[in-house]
Amino acid sequence: MHLRKGPEPPAWTPPDGLADVRVVRPRPRLVRELAIVAAVVVLYVGISRGGGMFRESIAMAHGRDLLDLERFLHIDVERALNEWLTSHDTLSVVANYEYAFGYVGTSFGLLILLYLTRSPWYRWARSTFVMVNLIAISIFAIYPAAPPRLLPGEGFVDTVTDGGTFGSWGSPLTADANHLAAMPSLHVGWAVWVTIVVSSIFSGRWWVKALCLLYVSLTTFVIMATANHYILDAVGGALVTLFCVGLMMLVSDRPNQKRPRLSPADAFALHAETTSGAAQHASDVVVLRDGRTAPAVQADLRARFRGVIDRLPRYRHRVAEGSFWRRPRWVRVRDLDWDWHLPVRDLRRPDGSPGGPAALAAFVAGLERTPLPRDRPLWRAWTVTGVTPGEVAVVLTVHPVVSAGQAPVVSARQLFEPVPEPPAADLPTLGVVARVRAVARGIGQLVRDGRARRGLPSGAPRDRDYGMSRVPTSVVREVARAHGVRAGDVLLAASAGALKRVLPTVAATTDVRVSVPLTLPCPGDRCAGTVTSAALMDLPLGPDDEVERLRETARRTGRLRSGTRAIAASFVIGTATGILPPPAQRWFARMVYGKRFFEGIVSTMVGPTGEFRLAGGAVHWVHPVVPLAPGAPLAVGITGWDRCLDIGVTVDPALGADAHRLATAMVAVIDELSRRSDPPGAGAPSRSSEEFGLFWPVFREEGIPVRKDMS
Repeated sequence: MHLRKGPEPPAWTPPDGLADVRVVRPRPRLVRELAIVAAVVVLYVGISRGGGMFRESIAMAHGRDLLDLERFLHIDVERALNEWLTSHDTLSVVANYEYAFGYVGTSFGLLILLYLTRSPWYRWARSTFVMVNLIAISIFAIYPAAPPRLLPGEGFVDTVTDGGTFGSWGSPLTADANHLAAMPSLHVGWAVWVTIVVSSIFSGRWWVKALCLLYVSLTTFVIMATANHYILDAVGGALVTLFCVGLMMLVSDRPNQKRPRLSPADAFALHAETTSGAAQHASDVVVLRDGRTAPAVQADLRARFRGVIDRLPRYRHRVAEGSFWRRPRWVRVRDLDWDWHLPVRDLRRPDGSPGGPAALAAFVAGLERTPLPRDRPLWRAWTVTGVTPGEVAVVLTVHPVVSAGQAPVVSARQLFEPVPEPPAADLPTLGVVARVRAVARGIGQLVRDGRARRGLPSGAPRDRDYGMSRVPTSVVREVARAHGVRAGDVLLAASAGALKRVLPTVAATTDVRVSVPLTLPCPGDRCAGTVTSAALMDLPLGPDDEVERLRETARRTGRLRSGTRAIAASFVIGTATGILPPPAQRWFARMVYGKRFFEGIVSTMVGPTGEFRLAGGAVHWVHPVVPLAPGAPLAVGITGWDRCLDIGVTVDPALGADAHRLATAMVAVIDELSRRSDPPGAGAPSRSSEEFGLFWPVFREEGIPVRKDMS
């Protein structure tokens, strides 16, 4: 894994760890925030100057309609308040300046304060504020209305203009102000917005709420007494703000939400499992060089979990799925059932002999058959002994909502000593304009890709088969260098070649559509770190020559390196689905994730180099276990750990291929490519086979010709 400078730590810590499950977002860039403000101002000015030659007469008519309605309802108090204020010169000056600057100072002052203090409320408050203004500007364009001070013959006194109020009507600062924007009152709308934000931040403090109520009342009095608004304008402004706040609460949690909702990407992963019934948790098989007993390893693992659990907030939360219409939410579990989360399994045979790699693979396949129960945090860490002498396996099983779509060992990297750095993103960060273009282009590409052509047989049962193999990282790099391709191209070509060799039923199939997960930098400032997305590509099965297949694979992986498909998929799943109601989210997950669009998954993850320890034991292997997508019979995971690439293959038995043979056939393909990349007359490269010897007997039993230095 690449060493990178970590994100700027947030200045605010959520109470009791309740909101830690959400993605931590750094403070947004000031340039972007100023651009948002500028865009709203430009829109406001455009509306003010538009409307045509009859706009003023229409606004006058609307103003009289509002006043007539108030008289009909006997709430026309504006004239009386205006007469009272004009009789008090000092109060009139104070009211004029409060009207001109009060709402601007409090609203923008609050936003600036939240931004400078890195408050988690800033984004929620800013988004709501922008929404209030956009809706109000839209109403100004559709329904222009003249304020009371402009209605001839009604006897209103324009105290702001008559008082020569600096910065208000008649001064150069208001040259572009909209004089025909009485309905709704943004003064009251902004005051209500300030009240809601401040009251939410200081929830439970009655005096704060009392001051906020006084501020809204004072603002309402001032806009009517200065003859700038009707009481119906004040009601309209308050309703616009309340509507926007309600809409924001539907699509986004407030920072102090005790049970925050799952992000759209997490909800998608949850719905994909719920609607299909197929387990979607991933696992990592971490094999330790350790001669201790299972209880001793389990005790150290529990102690390590207890020590870092506060830095793994999602490991302390369960998912409350809610009702048909309610969105799933996080619920903190104060007392974890450690015996359930950290179980022990002994795989020795009845005669006491080690069960071997086959027993470990069968155990892992069994874990993939049944979804994790939802009544507790969605993870388990099995301590497995009796595989081979002197080794203990820790099988870390984690649902994507807990791992945030990352590999289990990445989501729980705090367990390792030393702590490995997270994987770097595969693609560079894009600016706002470039990202918009990439999303638009990527969506078009996804539409053109269409559905997958069915080539791999699949079945409905939940039965799973799992196989493992490994290959030195140096071998793959040598092959890539010799053929002028990337290491990822070699691994994808090896997956296709293994299918071609082991599965006779695909002999006539030219391509198989797979999903390739990619690690992307968080778009803009949504979060700190990376997000996981995926792109679809067709693996070539047609060529019989492995070198030709590798070259064709390398040509096709250009779509992965461009990143537009992955960026578009990340936007659709991680952002756009957030505005959908839960039933639509479930339907979308059922429709797009699985056999309709791809037949398998091939996931590669670059791991750390060096020696690491877990629960007191030295880490030997880390074999990934990628879950099958609904109806897709193949999943290949490849994890780079130290000097090896550890391979894990999961298949649906209906595929008709043994997972172990597929895993070893991948090594055989790489071995053939390695032989053909050696210079003529050169012998096999000198490589140590001591730590790769476990699978050599398996290759020999399966009749797969692999050079012994590759085993």
